[in-house]
Amino acid sequence: MKPIRFAVVGAGRVAGTGTGRGKSFVHSAEAMPEIVQLVAVCDLDEDTQAEWRARGDVRVYGDYQKLLEDGDVDAVCLSTPVTLHARQAIEALNAGKHVLSEVPAAYQVDECFDLVEAVEKSGLTYMLAENYCFMRDVMMVTEMTRRGVFGDLIYAEGSYLHDCRDLFFQPDGTLTWRGELQRTFRCNTYPTHSLGPVCQWLGINRTDKLKSLGAWGSPSLAAPDYVKRNMGENHEFTSPDFWAVPNSVNVSLNTEKGVLAHHRLDWASPRPHHMNRYELQGTRAAFCSSADPHLDPLIWIQDKSETSPTGVAGNWESLWKYADEFEHPLWRESGEDAAKAGHGGGDFFVLREFASAVNENRPPLIDVYDAVTWSSVTPLSGMSLEQGGAPVEVPNFKNL
Repeated sequence: MKPIRFAVVGAGRVAGTGTGRGKSFVHSAEAMPEIVQLVAVCDLDEDTQAEWRARGDVRVYGDYQKLLEDGDVDAVCLSTPVTLHARQAIEALNAGKHVLSEVPAAYQVDECFDLVEAVEKSGLTYMLAENYCFMRDVMMVTEMTRRGVFGDLIYAEGSYLHDCRDLFFQPDGTLTWRGELQRTFRCNTYPTHSLGPVCQWLGINRTDKLKSLGAWGSPSLAAPDYVKRNMGENHEFTSPDFWAVPNSVNVSLNTEKGVLAHHRLDWASPRPHHMNRYELQGTRAAFCSSADPHLDPLIWIQDKSETSPTGVAGNWESLWKYADEFEHPLWRESGEDAAKAGHGGGDFFVLREFASAVNENRPPLIDVYDAVTWSSVTPLSGMSLEQGGAPVEVPNFKNL
């Protein structure tokens, strides 16, 4: 494989313990020199630029447009605030660069169509860096659905439950981009971590399509409570009316084949992080992830697991019991290396898949149609919330 000359946009500080996604991609790229060659970084922060220049081994930009003019950069990784992703991706594609974009891909429906048009016109590789799709249990269930273990699919569920309130605020108390999202957009602001795996299991954009969705939300109480606790009773952010995003946003989706899917976002309520809460129900099997990371994900398979003579399900089993039979080929091949990377191995496979797709001139496993379909749940859920949960049609971004 020819190494891809790679630039990270929103690279983060060289030193320190920051957890920005740009820094994670820098580390992943440096760990895979045979796959990607980190040649440039771009960041608005002048102190960050100075640290990278002092390192001396990459080109450093403070102007994104100047980076795009660099002919020695093959591809850019966008690790910038989420509302910038679509525009920056389109600009990169128009400049002849392949794009690996952090999630979500876009925040408006028209951005989704514009992004698809830019990819189709350019002929370049665009991939959404949705690392949850590459976690071991998720990929094992993907392999099981491919091989028909679940029978006909009936229902799927994915939830993102993560107390992110610390990430809403800068050290000086002003809002970060996450805080601005929580304040500004009354919708499901962060759907792809949970819906990505669900859509892959259901064959969305392959053998089925999302048809419509409805969204409902609860009052926004946890963010004001956090502000009262940490900034005082009289702070302007203590009013629930200041925060647009409900504590919980529930979205129900229907597919053209009649499968029901459900997504819940709650990144403000006080609770331990439930990194990958999923369920999948078929006519012959059921899957349920575990809330406790120290416990195994669960599976029941008709006629393999405990089953009554009439076919009624008995007890759950560990998913890992069936690893020898159903481990995904990517994890079977590179699981030891992936396990050392972040997000349950997902960061390893994202970068490797992107570089492979570029080298092989093929669509990546998560292409632009997947990216915009999953991301469109954000604006569409907002439309449904404004209409009291009324169904909203999901646009057809790809003709099947």
